[in-house]
Amino acid sequence: MRSKKPPEQRATIVTAWVEPADMLPFHRLRQAFFPGHRNFLSAHVTLFHHLSPGVRDRAMALAQDYNWADQLSLQDGTLSVGVTKVFSMGKGVAYALEPEPLIALRKPLRDAFDGELTSQDARPWKRPHITVQNKVDGATADRLQRHLAARFKPCTLTVKGLRFYRYDYGPWTLLEEIGF
Repeated sequence: MRSKKPPEQRATIVTAWVEPADMLPFHRLRQAFFPGHRNFLSAHVTLFHHLSPGVRDRAMALAQDYNWADQLSLQDGTLSVGVTKVFSMGKGVAYALEPEPLIALRKPLRDAFDGELTSQDARPWKRPHITVQNKVDGATADRLQRHLAARFKPCTLTVKGLRFYRYDYGPWTLLEEIGF
């Protein structure tokens, strides 16, 4: 078994800070359909999967000081992101999100830390989503996708800013919430 890194050496995950009421239906679905022994987290919108510890403080400072109104189409200090469909991930199910606002949200950090990002975080981002089921067999995922798609109604998420978490080998530890 690999030894765990001390907290100061663990990766940082960056998510969109979404209005809790908007995330509640997705959280409930995740609680119902994500395998319990693997489900350590609430539903979330991941923007960066693994910022290195050396980038963490600089990324949080940039997010804090950045003039988000110049980059984003904010309404009353928030960003609207459409939930557009339910899709299969092969061994799971997710809700697709309108990519353009989230790509714009990621851009300042992506540009600032180009060359310091993992390959997953550096590559172009095509399919932002909220995962409600993962790591199940394909037939189980297909059934849930059909079930959810038949009941799907487009909706909108209200994004208030960014959340920075430390990866802690299961649940994440919230480090900072930075509003627009």
